[in-house]
Amino acid sequence: MGPSQILPLPSGALSRARFFQSHGVVLESPARSRSGVRHDDGMVVFAMPLARVRTEAWGCSCLLWTAKDRLIDYAVSAERLRHCRLAVRHGAAEGFLLDKDGAPAERNPLLALRVARRGREYWANWGCVARAQNGRLSVCAERVRRR
Repeated sequence: MGPSQILPLPSGALSRARFFQSHGVVLESPARSRSGVRHDDGMVVFAMPLARVRTEAWGCSCLLWTAKDRLIDYAVSAERLRHCRLAVRHGAAEGFLLDKDGAPAERNPLLALRVARRGREYWANWGCVARAQNGRLSVCAERVRRR
């Protein structure tokens, strides 16, 4: 067996892995994973690219997984799908946004998410839309309706 070469993580992947770690999440693959489960409480935590976020009057949403992801990287896609299903079962998840370079956005808090399945896709929702999906009309939804 010959010596193995250790390749450095790109800065975005390194800061993403550190962000997960700072919130108690150990990643299966620090260089590639975009979701994980926090050891302390079993909460699923997702990293969400800012480019995939949709902002609407009812809140924000982000596509977490689609069947097309399998074609790009099967192992990472399978891990993400597993985490989406777990988040749906738990009824809640957390997430944070990623900048263009794949690093956590500056001053990035963890967002309280509700993960929902739509057809063959899984979406994270937060803000008013997540509360509306819980069946409770939120103050935010009332403001939108009055406009």
